[in-house]
Amino acid sequence: MEALRDLILATPVFPFLWVPHSILMCAALRSTLGTNRWHEFSRSHPLSCFMLGLLYIYPGGILANLVHGDPLLSFMRLGPNLYAACVCWYLVFYSPADFFFKALSTLRLMPFLAVLQDWQRIGLVLSGLETINAESPGLLLYPVVFGIIKSSGFMFIKYVEVGILQGLRTGFKVPNQATKTMVIAAVLLQLQIVYSVLPLTVSELYCILVVFAVLMRLATILLTKGDWDPYIFVEQGFCSLLYGNLEPTPVQQQDKTKKEKSKKKD
Repeated sequence: MEALRDLILATPVFPFLWVPHSILMCAALRSTLGTNRWHEFSRSHPLSCFMLGLLYIYPGGILANLVHGDPLLSFMRLGPNLYAACVCWYLVFYSPADFFFKALSTLRLMPFLAVLQDWQRIGLVLSGLETINAESPGLLLYPVVFGIIKSSGFMFIKYVEVGILQGLRTGFKVPNQATKTMVIAAVLLQLQIVYSVLPLTVSELYCILVVFAVLMRLATILLTKGDWDPYIFVEQGFCSLLYGNLEPTPVQQQDKTKKEKSKKKD
């Protein structure tokens, strides 16, 4: 365990965690543009594609700067990170014969890059907490929210993106288990920083949360086909307890009746 802890604490974010994150976010942009449209868009509008790529790679940093009152483009001060992000964007969209993306897909490396991305996100949670605690020690909610924004800014970006494209027809929700893990990590780390609720140091708790996030991602990869969300059972239990069971609306009941009638006719 000590060797594992030393490994986690000694592993630098750049390049081991940053490069996988940059590749995954560029791949996410490519998926958003569409299987049949990304190629045409990237060739017709390379500057727009590049700006969207930076937005996808740096969502947490940009939103955290906005909340904190820092320059939105301060991420550009980190030269090596920015250069690596640009190279990843270029390889995902413009590598000859699409070799880079096809190699990642054929070798099925994308899910394992997500493991390293989750590791980095736990670090971003802790970084966000340290930023606010250094300025306003003793607070609980604000550092937690800031840590969540810094580690999970992409969730907010996607919500705005969907709202612009499709209209705000759905409520805001946390989309997957990885983001919910970041929420739990932010709460636990802040409680430990302020109240020392566990017989651990903050560094030890951080390492435990990294291992937990990695194991959750591996379980998703190895045991399920989709994005496994074990928290949904707890959420449903609390919702039933606090708000009652979700009952179908009259419109949903009518649709269900129509479907049953059409099946009988068939």
